[in-house]
Amino acid sequence: MTEPWLISWNLTRRCNLACGHCYLDAGQRNGADGNGIATEEALRIVDDLAAAAPGAMVILTGGEPLLRKDLETLVAACAGRNLTPVIGSNGTILDEARARSLVAAGARGIGISVDSASPGFHDSLRGRKGAWLGALDGIAAARVTGLPVLMQATLFEQNRREIRLLADLARDLGAVALNFFFLVCTGRGATQTDISAASYDLALREIIALQDQYSDIVVRARCAPYVRRLMGLRVGEGKGAFADFSSACLAGRSYLRITPEGGVTPCPYIPIEIDSIRVKSLAAILAEAPEIGRLRNEPPAGKCGRCEFGLSCGGCRARALAASGDLMAEDPKCGYIPAPTAVPETAPARSSDQGVRWRADAETRLGNIPAFVRGRVRKRLEEKAVAEGLSEITPEFMLRNRPPWLVRGESPPTFRPDRPPRGAR
Repeated sequence: MTEPWLISWNLTRRCNLACGHCYLDAGQRNGADGNGIATEEALRIVDDLAAAAPGAMVILTGGEPLLRKDLETLVAACAGRNLTPVIGSNGTILDEARARSLVAAGARGIGISVDSASPGFHDSLRGRKGAWLGALDGIAAARVTGLPVLMQATLFEQNRREIRLLADLARDLGAVALNFFFLVCTGRGATQTDISAASYDLALREIIALQDQYSDIVVRARCAPYVRRLMGLRVGEGKGAFADFSSACLAGRSYLRITPEGGVTPCPYIPIEIDSIRVKSLAAILAEAPEIGRLRNEPPAGKCGRCEFGLSCGGCRARALAASGDLMAEDPKCGYIPAPTAVPETAPARSSDQGVRWRADAETRLGNIPAFVRGRVRKRLEEKAVAEGLSEITPEFMLRNRPPWLVRGESPPTFRPDRPPRGAR
């Protein structure tokens, strides 16, 4: 069974904004009823996550997670259990004191949403004048305290021509990464106008070009797995910001979401609650939920199943569900039509199929590496062992072939603040 390496946890439905595309339908009107799971039970869930998904990245989000007074307690619990806690926020109520508190608790980064290069569209989308300036102030507070910032932007028809401007803004603000999210019309997002399939391809090509042009910031597309087709990346291949482990839609495979009430869904944009982590362990949910089995084992239908990029891409499962009601339908936003002679993609041979095995103490050492890079480390070590004609990976072999950032005792590159902010307010 594959362990999830990315878990998004909506800690609360409460929010100081009212964003027009919110999949959770969060806002101030939720009041005390939207506070989420109480601290004591939340700490038990942290223990459960650590047991079922060791080393996973846990995105503590909302609503607005900074409205929870116990956020630092939960961050510290995650960090103390070998999980990687990251905050997902709108940034408007993050000040320097709170940022220092999060760093002290063990937060490894914060994602802050900025949806336009100037206030107009962002403030309109977020439902409050001044939200854009507030987000920039939050980014500045994080940078001053050394809390790495991942800037997030959701693309609409109104802002898709600002891709380069947003990348320039992210660089000037000192963000280590810029994630462009492609809208999935769920929650309040169902009322929004999505961009066309042709616009998707144009936007993705621009994002790919920016990856090659900007060496000091990671620029990525999210919820658009067919970026891999445009880059010609087969399953198991990586380039730039799109590593080999990012193949296909992550929903239910290496990504899960926990709702404020404890429901587990395959991703934030798939509203199907497959079970409750308050009544069943995560390990049992992963083993027993039929939806997880479908996402991990069943090929998608329609052109996605016939496609020569069917494994390396496979389409967005949330978008397929939103459009057709079928989790495994074809992704309607991909404009690519496989040729009649196309041969569906098959999985490459694994290193274990070539006789490479892991000694138990080496497997234990691998488990101490953050889950979001563990797959890459495993793959590279196995490839190195095959190249050297070795049949077993040992701790000594791992030490000889450590990645440079691990040798230096640093965090993985995505979460290392590598330069001071430029132009932050």
